[in-house]
Amino acid sequence: MRMGLVALVLVAGCGAEPVEGPVTVAEYDVRVVPVISGAALADVFPETAGQVLCQALPWGEVAGPVQGSVTAAGACVLRGGDRVVTVRLGGPGLDLGATSVNVTVEPEDKALVDHALEALRPVLTAPTDLTGVSIVDLPKEDRTKRLCEVLEATPVQDKCTAGRNEIALTTSLQDTSAYGEHVGGRPARISGATVFVRLRPDVPVDLTVSGEGARVLAEAAVPKLRN
Repeated sequence: MRMGLVALVLVAGCGAEPVEGPVTVAEYDVRVVPVISGAALADVFPETAGQVLCQALPWGEVAGPVQGSVTAAGACVLRGGDRVVTVRLGGPGLDLGATSVNVTVEPEDKALVDHALEALRPVLTAPTDLTGVSIVDLPKEDRTKRLCEVLEATPVQDKCTAGRNEIALTTSLQDTSAYGEHVGGRPARISGATVFVRLRPDVPVDLTVSGEGARVLAEAAVPKLRN
């Protein structure tokens, strides 16, 4: 994971948790994810979207030798020589209905942009199969449904409730160096009555539990969400 500190707040999309103090913005290495397409791609966490875009094509065949990484904002950045190809959701490009895919190339190369968008079209408009997808990579509705089922909690919008506790998965801009506790064997930080637990070291998503007894509930929940 590539790290860099900036003194600003970057909006991380739906499910973003409040950030206290300096924000740690990272670029993440490419990890294996299934290709989520169409409207579903608009509803995944930003880092997941970037991972999908980095793996939607064999980019070396499209843009030449490149090395990919994913920004905290969810862009796939492909670097090779003096060329930088950035693939992100939003902006002009490939229309997916609920969102779009935009490709930019530096130095400017319109032919490569057009070629990339055409190559992405059949991949990102194909039906999506969510079987076996990790909970942190699911679209919001499916993610919340699975979280509530696993924890035997009640779904309420994009979170779950268990008694007086609220439980959700939230995307984070903070590196785990800011997580001074451990809950369920995972890095965690505690802010007031809310516990944030980083479920996986390679994915900037936290299990967030708030309310009285949040830590106890989080300790019980983490083992059920390891995969």
